[in-house]
This record gives sequence, structure tokens and C-alpha cells, in this order.
Amino acid sequence: MTVDVYWNRRLRPRAWSVRDGGRVSRYVREITLMNVRFVVHPAAVARVQRLRQRAVCAYARGIPCEAPRYPSAIRVRFDPYDGPHFVTPDGFVVLKASLVHFLENGQCYAVL
Repeated sequence: MTVDVYWNRRLRPRAWSVRDGGRVSRYVREITLMNVRFVVHPAAVARVQRLRQRAVCAYARGIPCEAPRYPSAIRVRFDPYDGPHFVTPDGFVVLKASLVHFLENGQCYAVL
């Protein structure tokens, strides 16, 4: 069962939205996915940059699982104003990962 996960800033407290079959099925504080593919919609990113208005333009797609957080995991982030890709702190573009931990504070760490 593949789901899409993205950070939802509209909720209080903020949480991860989990979309299953095109609809948000639940909100979670933390979640782990395996076999993850990072999806970015370039037209949506361009619209966000042009209007300076938040919208869901990127998400992670994978299979929910239970797994410990590995020390070798690297932080991955997305900012539509910085560019149209998920990147590591050193600017490496990330398209997929074998395991991603989405944390309560809005950060995510990937095992590439």
C-alpha cells in the first residue's frame, strides 16, 4: 500500500498529512516509509514562486513501515523558493531513498 506524505503547516499542532488513494486519510506526528520516491510538480512550484502562496507541490511516496532511525540517515528538505528538488544539506539532489523517517518537528532523514 503506497501512500503520499507531506508536511502540513495549516494544522495546529503541525503534522504530516498521509494521502492514500488521492485523499488525505490521516494526520500523523511521525511516520517512516520505505522504497521512497520524492515527487515534485514543476508547474505547482512555479505557481508557488509566482504567487508567493503555499500549496502542496512536492511529497514523498512510499510504503509505511516500522524501522529504527539509522545514524547514517541524511537530512533531506524541500523549499520551493530554493529550487524544484529535494536536497541534502550539501545541495545533492535526492530523487529516491530506501528509507525515510519523517519526524515530529517537520524534518525528514533518509537512508539513500
